[in-house]
Amino acid sequence: MRSRPSRQLALLLAVASLACQSAGIPEDEIPGDLIAFNYRTPEEARRRADAWDDEQKDQHGAARSRAGADAQLSTSGEMHSSTDQLGDFFAKVLGRSDEVEAAAPGRLALLDPRTRTVVVLEAARRGSIPLGWSPDRKRLLFAQPGDRDFQVYEYDREVGTVRPVTHAPPAHTHACYASEGRIVVGAADPRSSTPRTRIEVSRPGGGGPFTPLTEWGTEHSPACSPDGHSVVWVRENADGRTELRLRVLGEGTETLSLAPGRQPRFSPDGMWIVYSAPLHKEWRIWRVRPDGTGRAPIGAGQRNEGRPTLSPDGRFVAYVASEAPPRRHLYLRRFDGSGDRILFADGDGENPVW
Repeated sequence: MRSRPSRQLALLLAVASLACQSAGIPEDEIPGDLIAFNYRTPEEARRRADAWDDEQKDQHGAARSRAGADAQLSTSGEMHSSTDQLGDFFAKVLGRSDEVEAAAPGRLALLDPRTRTVVVLEAARRGSIPLGWSPDRKRLLFAQPGDRDFQVYEYDREVGTVRPVTHAPPAHTHACYASEGRIVVGAADPRSSTPRTRIEVSRPGGGGPFTPLTEWGTEHSPACSPDGHSVVWVRENADGRTELRLRVLGEGTETLSLAPGRQPRFSPDGMWIVYSAPLHKEWRIWRVRPDGTGRAPIGAGQRNEGRPTLSPDGRFVAYVASEAPPRRHLYLRRFDGSGDRILFADGDGENPVW
């Protein structure tokens, strides 16, 4: 187990080495479209890291008894922290650990990728997670914590207001914009003794009631295509593996199994889906076509990577990684796999939506 000083030294060395790599993508190439993300100040990031250290010490014996590739994978930069080991399903779906996040839950914020300027959205509660932009980029869906669960809200950039999109029960952890003003959501049943989630879609215009697209099971994290006619999501299988599933919205359409992985996002032209999946005991950024062909990693990768999101012009993929877990930073790579640079490391950044 690393001590706090040694972990901090490792982080400083990692950031210094990454600064040398920044020339891989010149500043003037980076698009200026805002990135919504979950942001922690440097002080909040340090406080969260200390809480993570304390948690790891408390669970050190249990972790050692499960030592091996799987234990190492679940605490890696794939960005689930220790949530898999804690067995908290809803924390796993959200990519967070309640015990650790309580120390510094972060804020919903907007990042200018060129200037690195961060604007915190004060209208959203601490711990809110961005989910997806509207096609005109004027509205942002995000999951906001309440007293008992998460629900989906919409932020209007032009007027600065927030409105609820979903209501309990059930809990709603993910959402995306579909065609005809509909909204696809991931619903979770907090009253069930076993984890139950499903994918649902609203009526045209975004109103309820929501209609199920899948049965209650372990289906979550929907992402809609740019034209809003298709949705991809994640299925948790009984053997612990995850797979991407896709369906064209409409009656009588079939569900297609695409590839092993999680955290899917469509490219702006709808021709690709980016996602994270394991490769050689680490997590990497991959891409696959909506018909399941063309599956390949994006770039060689130098660290565990997760939560990819493509720039609006489709040329770059921003993702989350860490040289010194549990710190979480934003990185940037070209979609063709070339170039790699740190995008934001002034504090912690995760769950980016570009």
